[in-house]
Amino acid sequence: MKTINLIFGCHSHQPVGNFEGVFEMAYLHAYLPFLEVLERYPDVRVTQHFTGPLLDWFESHEPAFLDRLAALVNTGQIEIMGGGYYEPLLCAIPERDSIAQIVRMSEFCQKHFGRAPKGMWLTERVWEPHMPHILEQAGIEYTALDDTHFLCAGLEPDQLFGYYLTEDEGHPLKVFPILAELRYMIPFQEVKKSVAFLKEHATEDGLRCAVIHDDGEKFGVWPETYDSVYGEGWLEDFFEALSENKDWLCSTTYSDYLATAPALGRTYLPTASYHEMMEWALPPKMQRKLRAFQKELDRQPNLASNRKVFVRGSFWRSFLAKYAESNNIQKKMLRVSRKLDALRRRSDPRLARAEKLLHMGQCNCAYWHGVFGGLYLNHLRTALYEKLIEAETLLDEIRHKTDNWVACEQLDFDADGHDEAILENAVLSLGFSAVDGGTLFEWDYRPKPFNFGNTLTRREEVYHDLLREGRVEVGKSGSGDHSIHELARAKETGLEAYLHYDPYRRVSLRDHFLPAHVRAENLWTGQYKELGDFVTAPYALDHTKNAVILSRTGKVTIEGIVHPVALKKTVSLKPRASVMKIRYDLTNEGSEPLDVMFGVEFAVNLLSGSSFDRYYRSDDRDLGHPKLGEMGSEEGLSHLALRDDWQKLECGLRFATPARLYRFAIETVSQSENGQERVYQGSVVVACWQLNCAPGETVTREFVAEGVSV
Repeated sequence: MKTINLIFGCHSHQPVGNFEGVFEMAYLHAYLPFLEVLERYPDVRVTQHFTGPLLDWFESHEPAFLDRLAALVNTGQIEIMGGGYYEPLLCAIPERDSIAQIVRMSEFCQKHFGRAPKGMWLTERVWEPHMPHILEQAGIEYTALDDTHFLCAGLEPDQLFGYYLTEDEGHPLKVFPILAELRYMIPFQEVKKSVAFLKEHATEDGLRCAVIHDDGEKFGVWPETYDSVYGEGWLEDFFEALSENKDWLCSTTYSDYLATAPALGRTYLPTASYHEMMEWALPPKMQRKLRAFQKELDRQPNLASNRKVFVRGSFWRSFLAKYAESNNIQKKMLRVSRKLDALRRRSDPRLARAEKLLHMGQCNCAYWHGVFGGLYLNHLRTALYEKLIEAETLLDEIRHKTDNWVACEQLDFDADGHDEAILENAVLSLGFSAVDGGTLFEWDYRPKPFNFGNTLTRREEVYHDLLREGRVEVGKSGSGDHSIHELARAKETGLEAYLHYDPYRRVSLRDHFLPAHVRAENLWTGQYKELGDFVTAPYALDHTKNAVILSRTGKVTIEGIVHPVALKKTVSLKPRASVMKIRYDLTNEGSEPLDVMFGVEFAVNLLSGSSFDRYYRSDDRDLGHPKLGEMGSEEGLSHLALRDDWQKLECGLRFATPARLYRFAIETVSQSENGQERVYQGSVVVACWQLNCAPGETVTREFVAEGVSV
């Protein structure tokens, strides 16, 4: 009789910082009902991987669920797979942290399930050839990757029923191919199709093994799957089929299969992930070209079968080039990791807490963007910054031993080949980019901890094409028989009106020379004329112990007359202060008088633009309680604050010379698992003054910016 082995695995994950209600919903709709069905089918064996955020939640909220898992682990019905505890991308974090994260997971599994895992789930199946070295050091014997990886290494589809050996510098690792055909069938097509596929590939020797390992959320959380998987009984039917056909279809686990079957050979896998990920990592223009080329190949049957083997996109690290905000979080994380590593020899109990926070800040979801919101979800970015800022604050407390300090460091923070400056004390940590308009790109308030500058630039995305072309359905539609990658929905009508793209990164202290008649709406849409050449130009960078100095001589052009202008801005801090002092000196270096409106842009994110408890206020007068998402302008204000009564935070601006203030929200249109949606990414305030400078005259504008708990 022809037989075949089946490894059926689920990888279940919720990001650090996700809403409590999402954890509970996923537990009730996917993790718990899956286990309840599994318990009724003792002949079915599965591999389960739960990430650290879920394990933490189970431990705090549903400890009995861990006990039920442990019971099935003890009977051999479940194999627990390990991984990086807080689901980091190993290619994005230091090797020392990769090993520590995997060990953290192994220790949890040993404590709760009685054994350390032999295998690990590789986050997003992002593979780079050096990884066997890391995994072996962490005690890992095997992992599973998409069949794409193996096909790109030169293997044939019929050679993917088993496992291979790979290595790096002699450090071995066993690698299993996850079959895409099964991954797209389960649970979206009839059970009999999966059974037929497995029967077709069974052999007389019975050594073949088919692997399906995918998101646990497919079984109840993805759109419409709760009804299809449990309401219509797909999972019961699948487990019933496995039980009825156990004479030729052996339900097994990775470890048990490894104990009975030899490797199919040795292979070396290229840098890769699943094909959608490699497409998402490309810039939009190249994504469109790739898709067009793939469609052309699909029209030619003799070429279509090899399309995914020989035609693919970029690799994960490209997200760091595609999104400056992703790079910012990652480089912040690396800085915190280096600080921790420098202090490891000290015997301070705070170091363990700092390491856990660092690991939490390495959770991958907000570092990239694809079919899920990821980077576009402001609460996920906020959670990473919260963990990293708290960790860094602990490390600086250990290092400085006092709160009476201020320091400024000039370094290439973001690895762009240019120096940035980090100005910090015990309360604030400020990051400045000289090459990008002399801007403030990070504004960490440590007592909370919170990054006021955690905004996101409005960018073109390929899925915006669907909105422009009117090919997106609004509201809930479709059925559970489609992959999440095939959805084309929107959560509200009129999203195309928000497809405005920023010509530069939305950060603070960006300098504008503006027409006097400009309106807030012009600044929101970008439909206005910049009179100066300062906005994105490089500035000279200098610093003292407690100040950053950014300067540039540029041009302001008004009615054809070019005015050379020297601009110098100085940002200073005092020990223990939550206030940064900002001074602008502008000198008319031309021979003609200069009459122009000068503006300084601030970009601040307090997470919601529509909530009543997030609003603008002023000490000068009643503004009428405008929400942070509302557009408008104010004349002659010497104070404006962005207030968050929910988080009890306030970001205030106080001007020595009253200013005209424009305000508007940054709202992106992004893709999520439930369709395209509008997401608040921060509020922009542009403070403006009319300058009248005689030739050779210098005009000074001074103000302070303060983040405080209220």
